[in-house]
Amino acid sequence: MKQEEAITITQQVLRDHANKWQDRFAEYLEKTEKHIEAIKERRKKFHKWANLNVYYTIGRAKSNSHFFDLRYQGQSVGQISVSEEGNVLLHIDETQYKNNCNQNYLIGYPKDICRPTNRQKGNETGEGYPWRTSVEAKAFRKYFGTNPGKEGHPEHKYENLLLNEMSLKDGKEKSFKNIQPITIKKDLYFQMPTPLTASGNTIKYSEGHGGIDILARRKEGNESTLTVFELKDEYENPEKVICQAIAYATFVVELCETKACKDFKKLCGLQKQELEKIYVSILMPDPDGVSEPKFKNKVLTVPGSKIKLVLHYTFFDKDTVKITRSSIWK
Repeated sequence: MKQEEAITITQQVLRDHANKWQDRFAEYLEKTEKHIEAIKERRKKFHKWANLNVYYTIGRAKSNSHFFDLRYQGQSVGQISVSEEGNVLLHIDETQYKNNCNQNYLIGYPKDICRPTNRQKGNETGEGYPWRTSVEAKAFRKYFGTNPGKEGHPEHKYENLLLNEMSLKDGKEKSFKNIQPITIKKDLYFQMPTPLTASGNTIKYSEGHGGIDILARRKEGNESTLTVFELKDEYENPEKVICQAIAYATFVVELCETKACKDFKKLCGLQKQELEKIYVSILMPDPDGVSEPKFKNKVLTVPGSKIKLVLHYTFFDKDTVKITRSSIWK
């Protein structure tokens, strides 16, 4: 698939299913904006523990859910709920417990102490372990505080570690400066959903199974540029992977042509500027000795929009999870 074809096919898929996704995404973003302050207030009620990250979905934001997902190197290991009264509980569902105990993923999990809890649906907190005081929550935090290491699902692992890397303040330790992932709150990660799946040479409509791996904001002078990263945990053909990234970036362009644009830009911290370009980048382990992809800095036009797509590559070291090379750097 050629790069221009990725845009054309994506636009056609989105047009063919416009009545299924446009109002749905407008509602997602409108209600996220409506509930975001309440979500931030609940997030203030608990401290995240070392090596654990807190995630939240746009779907949860839409319903103003009281539940936050806890992940370790990309794997969901538990949930935190915050009640209207400010009570903070740790929840572990059956699937999380099974995966936590699976030694193909984690070794040494305190399975006899940190067992599954029951909870009701929606915003009712149900049963759980008090986050600050219970023996179970303390054992849970202590275990993940040791940074036990994780096997399996390498793409989720690198996504999480790269989000952590990009979230650092600019300094000697940060390998990719002037960039921050788009978050609901500073440390509240989410994956921007799309109504597409783009894998291989196929771009198809999906009711919610596709998502942008990392959506970030690149600071350039007084303005910021939105950046769409397509992540792979192994080096793959850059020409193939960039077409996947182009499909997701084209969705962002089309989203900005709908009534959801204002709320989307506000979520991304871009409400005070026009969105004139989007950086579109592969994100893969550095193939030492391999030259830069030919598409570096190529500019693509999206028919019907003033927003341009600027193509880039970004490579990282698998051991240190630091960015080694990127055409986004000036």
